[in-house]
Amino acid sequence: MADPHWSSYVGMATGVIGAITGIIGYRKANDIKTLDLRLELRKSTHDALFDINHLEELIYNANKSRTKIAAAKKSKGSSHFKNWNLAIAADKAELEKLANNAPNPDTTFESFSQRELESKLIEIHKFQSKINTLKNKYNNELLKDEEERKQLREDHRNSMSLKGTEP
Repeated sequence: MADPHWSSYVGMATGVIGAITGIIGYRKANDIKTLDLRLELRKSTHDALFDINHLEELIYNANKSRTKIAAAKKSKGSSHFKNWNLAIAADKAELEKLANNAPNPDTTFESFSQRELESKLIEIHKFQSKINTLKNKYNNELLKDEEERKQLREDHRNSMSLKGTEP
């Protein structure tokens, strides 16, 4: 029987080393992916909680601004202003619901699998999109109010200049 050539031993050894290295690399890559998911989930949870805490103040400021505009226009009793107040009440109720369903900031996610982390990350992104909808709504309302203030100032200037030209 012929002795196997030394190159076949080298081939077997490098194959075994390559398989072991591949398995170790695969496990490390999964560990890194899991860590990345955990970090992203913590960051997203923090961002959502931060936005919820500031959303109440944003709604308050937008309501205060709209009330001042309505007072300046003497339209506090209008149906438009009544609808605004109904929308504020509904959005405050929605905010309270969101706050009650907010994720726990103390959750560590250490025992979660990659699938569970991905699922939680999707949940937090859906949660954040609800918050962003309200946030964008009230930021836009504040911008509208600012435009309305500019228009009221311009109207006031025009009325003052007309009064100044009358004898």
